[in-house]
Amino acid sequence: MRTVTYAIGDIHGRLDLLERLLAAVEADAAERGAAAKIVFTGDYVDRGPASRGVIERVMAGARRPGDRFVPLRGNHDDLFVSAVTRGDGVPDWAWTLYAHTVESYGLTIATLRGRDAELRRHAAFLASLPLTHDDGVHLFVHAGIRPGVPLERQDPEDLTWIREEFLSFEGPLPRRVVHGHTIMGDRPVVTPNRISIDTGAFRSGILTAAVLDPEAPSREPAFLQAVGEPDRPALVREARLVESIAGRPVSPELQAVFDDFVEGRIDLVEMERRGRRLGAAV
Repeated sequence: MRTVTYAIGDIHGRLDLLERLLAAVEADAAERGAAAKIVFTGDYVDRGPASRGVIERVMAGARRPGDRFVPLRGNHDDLFVSAVTRGDGVPDWAWTLYAHTVESYGLTIATLRGRDAELRRHAAFLASLPLTHDDGVHLFVHAGIRPGVPLERQDPEDLTWIREEFLSFEGPLPRRVVHGHTIMGDRPVVTPNRISIDTGAFRSGILTAAVLDPEAPSREPAFLQAVGEPDRPALVREARLVESIAGRPVSPELQAVFDDFVEGRIDLVEMERRGRRLGAAV
């Protein structure tokens, strides 16, 4: 049986979207008469509400006979491993994002470090994951690669963190790079040298998979998407994070805007509009 590759972008705790997308992948592969190789480009944890469940689902592997998972490691996964195993190497801003992850284990930040066997098991799994997967045509990686550097000499920090130097590069690369890490909007972006598949699942409610079928007439990717609701609490945490990085406290007026959004009284567009009016980076 032939194999079709499916690449799934940043999940960030959205188990609901992951389950829907995996079902769509299975149906698509069955329709093509193919086995599915499902490559995850990393960032399973943080931001969304079910990091624990996402890791468990990825660890469980593919359900359909002949299918297989190829999970890679992202920068948030590395930070999570550092927090659990060492309790250091984690910048202050990251703890804002970890709150939901830790809560998914029934813990608090204060009881995080080394206190939960399941959490340590998950950290060990994430730490064991490779940074890249090379199929000879595509290079799958979390963030991207540094142009001009041979694949075998790429810095792990670039593979998990790089942005502008990679995204702005329009020249040829050793492989066409399939990556997440940088949210490109609610649709993936395809260029001659890369396929960007992070559609901001926690923010947009949209999780994307690129479909790479070597027998497709155009040889260009198709896409599958699972669509749900934005994670409102995650969006508020992100906004508060921006405020904290800027060194400005959240004002009572801005707090009221956040509360209205979380309670569903206003939508995301209105939250952003009111935030800008208050001079906040929402």
